[in-house]
Amino acid sequence: MGVVICFPEVANRLIMLGRERRFAQAWEMCAAQTAPRSDVLISDHHPLILMDKEIVQVILEKEPSVKNPILIEGFPGIGLVGNIASQYIVNELKMTYLGAMNSKYFPPLAVLLGGVVNMPVRIYEDESKGILILTADIPVHPLASFEIGKEIVSWAQSIGAREMICLAGITVMGEEHRVFGAVSRPEMLDKIKDKTEVFEIGTITGITGSIMNECRIRNMPAVCLLGETASAEPDPRAAIATIETLNKIYDLGISTEKLSEQAEQIELQMAQLSQQMKAASPEEQQMQLPKEFPMYG
Repeated sequence: MGVVICFPEVANRLIMLGRERRFAQAWEMCAAQTAPRSDVLISDHHPLILMDKEIVQVILEKEPSVKNPILIEGFPGIGLVGNIASQYIVNELKMTYLGAMNSKYFPPLAVLLGGVVNMPVRIYEDESKGILILTADIPVHPLASFEIGKEIVSWAQSIGAREMICLAGITVMGEEHRVFGAVSRPEMLDKIKDKTEVFEIGTITGITGSIMNECRIRNMPAVCLLGETASAEPDPRAAIATIETLNKIYDLGISTEKLSEQAEQIELQMAQLSQQMKAASPEEQQMQLPKEFPMYG
């Protein structure tokens, strides 16, 4: 089965974030043609609550097998780069589901796949490559980013993670799909300088910025890869560039062929919808937009 990156919940997030409602229809069309690998995301094992704090709970159904792993995080943000890239890697590598992360500060949202509820922030591992992935289908509110970022890094250290990688997007007025890189420690610049555009001056916002700050405070090795995108709309091309840069730095050998095929399909559907919207009158445009999206059933 082909790997899917245009999940219905992506459209949910776009509506929730108030970004370009007309693109929700394109994502619905894409999702209708294919369905996510629910077997990868669903587990019936009895969960073990590893950490039960007031801010974040890590609920594991299986202990990590990887010793001193690299932990990769991908939360929704600019262009949904982190979310698309991290979920694609999970599916492409057929990674093992370990458990989930939960917090009272997360949006009140349940992810439905095949009619079954899944946690919106999930943890996977690939023992052969020595990596864990924390992938999310929900954004983190800026006011909660500090506390949640701190707890994510704390958990990473508790499992002996030797390094963190943050995947996210950055808005640049261009269509080159470059990948910018930043690190938590000066000596790590040599690791990325020939493989990325070093992000010399600027800011990393949101949960990714909070995680990188916390890694700097704790002197934990961390790399942030920012896929260049021209807008806030979902950008699978930026996710492809980010994964390919990840391959160059860490020699992971993750194929992006399936994601490239999906990107062409999504771009075509978005272009078609855009033309339809331009040709329609304001009244007809409103009729084409979904009046209500079933986020909660």
